[in-house]
Amino acid sequence: MNTYYLPDDILDEPATGADEVVIRSYTSGHDSVKNRIVLNQNMINLLVSGTKTVVYPDATAIVNAGELVVLSTGNVLTSELLTTGQQFTSVLFYFSNEVFNRFLIKYDHLLQSVTPLSGKQPFLIFKQDNYIKQFISSTQALVNTEYRLPAAVRQLKLEELLLYLLLSDPARFGAIQIITKDKEQLQIKKVVESHIGQLITVDELAFLCHMSTSTFKRRFSMIYHTTPQKWLLTRKMELAAELLRSAGESPSGVYLKVGYQNHSSFSEAFRNHFGNTPSDYQLQRLNVVP
Repeated sequence: MNTYYLPDDILDEPATGADEVVIRSYTSGHDSVKNRIVLNQNMINLLVSGTKTVVYPDATAIVNAGELVVLSTGNVLTSELLTTGQQFTSVLFYFSNEVFNRFLIKYDHLLQSVTPLSGKQPFLIFKQDNYIKQFISSTQALVNTEYRLPAAVRQLKLEELLLYLLLSDPARFGAIQIITKDKEQLQIKKVVESHIGQLITVDELAFLCHMSTSTFKRRFSMIYHTTPQKWLLTRKMELAAELLRSAGESPSGVYLKVGYQNHSSFSEAFRNHFGNTPSDYQLQRLNVVP
């Protein structure tokens, strides 16, 4: 029996990064039973026609047409059964834990008051409503063009789907257990990425993560492959540059928004990073003719 590695085996070229989102429209004209699948990324399967069975070591999901299922990474057995007179059809989204973690961080304010459904399982099934059915149609139209979807479009489509699932059924969405990394890693990411524009020390970040400073630095390095100081500096400078590209911002106001106590220390750090003062950087960017 063959073993399929997904999404790797269906890619036209190797994935370009850990955050790659893969979207596929899938059709089959025959039944298949107990395929061995290694899911290297999480998957959302939006089933249009047919029935799909997914067997994990400790749970089994049965998905019917008009439903969607969120599947975690891991080894599974899958079966696909056709409906009489129809093909097996589905739209598939593959995405990494990193992508999902970033989504959770971005929309953490929507999840804070959510009480997840009890019980842990490696999958979660939702009913497709009219919005989801329209979403499936629009996604099929996109993926069936002759052009490869840009990464930004794939990211937006996945975010649209995840956000709708979150808003339409917060408790069920909160029960999704697709993060295989420990919660400690997600906690570190939530803390540091929500404090980029604030005046905060590494010791304070470690405290917010309920860790000693040495433990925080070591685990931070394992996640981001650099030190907290270097990472925070880079992100602050990226945020400052983004703000300065807007005509509505001024260098004298930006430094407060990126966590600096005074304009001079911000200007020095910005010049060391970009080679220009904040004023010169903004002047050059705003005077560029498209």
